Amino acid sequence: MRPGQFKPYYVYRFLRWKLGNRSPLTAVAKVTNNCNLRCDHCPWWRRDIEDASTEEWKRILKIVRDQGVIHLVLEGGEPTTRDDIDELISYAKELGMLVMLITNGLRDLKRHHPDSYWISIEGVGDTHDKNRGRGVFDKIVKNIKNNRDANIIVGATINRYNMDQVEEIASFFSPITDGVWFNFMYPYKKAHDIALNPSEQRVIARKIIQLKEENNIISSESYLRSVGMENKNCPSFLTTVIDADTTIRQGCTVEQIEECRCDVCSLGCYGELTQAMKLRLDAIEFLKKTAGLSSHRLLWLR
Repeated sequence: MRPGQFKPYYVYRFLRWKLGNRSPLTAVAKVTNNCNLRCDHCPWWRRDIEDASTEEWKRILKIVRDQGVIHLVLEGGEPTTRDDIDELISYAKELGMLVMLITNGLRDLKRHHPDSYWISIEGVGDTHDKNRGRGVFDKIVKNIKNNRDANIIVGATINRYNMDQVEEIASFFSPITDGVWFNFMYPYKKAHDIALNPSEQRVIARKIIQLKEENNIISSESYLRSVGMENKNCPSFLTTVIDADTTIRQGCTVEQIEECRCDVCSLGCYGELTQAMKLRLDAIEFLKKTAGLSSHRLLWLR
């Protein structure tokens, strides 16, 4: 292996991809389905799958790193409910992966040391608490303010409940975090009624582009301009999905629980990655920020 800068690394992977290589770039590891919240539209906490052991997860992380993964996203459920989450984070870093921890933000962020935190937000104030529980929003904000030394990004998944709060979300969280990322809800069977249709998504996406000028919104314009468009060429092979039982499958996260429909999908996780692998510089910059990389930090090419 040899060290290389972040943007040239994507050129390197892009060339491999064009030559037919189908190695994954990102791994999304659902390390548990357990959660300390019970959100109505979330299907994950409803699944009865026993958590795999620490050693089993280490074995799996080594496998995906050997496949070419550099971005590791640890999610759940709520990943911080695992007693060994710090051990898994440290091991992944030792392997050379950039670790992002997706959390609901309720637990003390000082306890963990990923490269970046992604805190899930559903709105400001009561809009967030409507689904997540009374008082949850205030606890998250307090936690963020008490941990300004950490790289913290808030991710807001847009749906019918919060579509009118886009500007408020951006202005509230921009000053107290390292960035605001907007994503669009996939119309899962249990969330079909609140997911926006493609035309509604396009309207909101254009509004977010306008808000980028005065707010710390890290969603790439390349991704936002693709929102609501029919997607037939999603390079889902770029992602490896690891289920709570450590089953490994290369492809779409939606297919963990139901059949995927690419024509109605505007998920930012694939949207940003797709644009990055088209060498859109703003999408590559988005991935760099979410990974907590400074301008001088090196990646390990393989």
